Amino acid sequence: MVNFLSVAHVVTLIAVAAASPLARHQSDPSPSGFNSNTNASPALKAALTGAASYNDRQAILFTEPPDATNITFTFINNTVTDGTGGTIALSTVNNFPALIGTEVAMAVGFVNPCGLNVPHSHPRANEFLTVIQGKLVAGLVLELNDGGSGHVVGQPAPVNGPVPQVNVTLSNYTGMLFPQGETHFQFNPTCEPALFAAAFDSSDPGRTQIARNFFSNMPDDMLITAMGSDLEVLDAKRIARFRDNIPTSFAVIMEEFDSAGDSQGYLSQEDRAQF
Repeated sequence: MVNFLSVAHVVTLIAVAAASPLARHQSDPSPSGFNSNTNASPALKAALTGAASYNDRQAILFTEPPDATNITFTFINNTVTDGTGGTIALSTVNNFPALIGTEVAMAVGFVNPCGLNVPHSHPRANEFLTVIQGKLVAGLVLELNDGGSGHVVGQPAPVNGPVPQVNVTLSNYTGMLFPQGETHFQFNPTCEPALFAAAFDSSDPGRTQIARNFFSNMPDDMLITAMGSDLEVLDAKRIARFRDNIPTSFAVIMEEFDSAGDSQGYLSQEDRAQF
């Protein structure tokens, strides 16, 4: 059974992000996605993993009451370079050991104008994302699984083509659920930065980059076949270029070119006016 996020978890975690205005984060030059006093030592992780009871856990986390350092986490924006798509500061068991045993994690994302949080999925968690400031277009690719695949004698042939997708424009304090393992993305269509907070029902949600993972497969013949075996669409040379240039997480929607080779914006001024 899929365990979706509890209301208490979501409200608490989103409040953490909402407490700090975007303007302050945008000017912070720190290269770190979390505060430097977060204790992520291997010893603390090992102690919490082996804690037999909640009293044992308290004794490990609160060695000097009222100090609450081990259960606090500060999200810091590191998007300080113009022309970058954005960044995510993520708290998981990897950098915040207090989450061990809680089945919850949290992310705060800063999406610059025209920034794209590229298509990805979380293999071990459902995500509930809420926009705190600005606007984002969010997309979710639906799952098509009728219980079988391939060509079966006596059954209708599979239908090629794109899988259906749902989209929504999220504005301030509007949230969207992204089910565990499903492909999704967020895109900032405006000229202003956006901020979101996202809660996960796993302390180790993971992140799978769809394009990067796909083009990491080898040999090239396998990729070419999976893409329809049309060498005019994809060949070894193009595959090599893709592998070297696919973004790790965020990207900026670039300008496209019309049939005459003239540059034109991905979103026109009229398009932007909608948002």
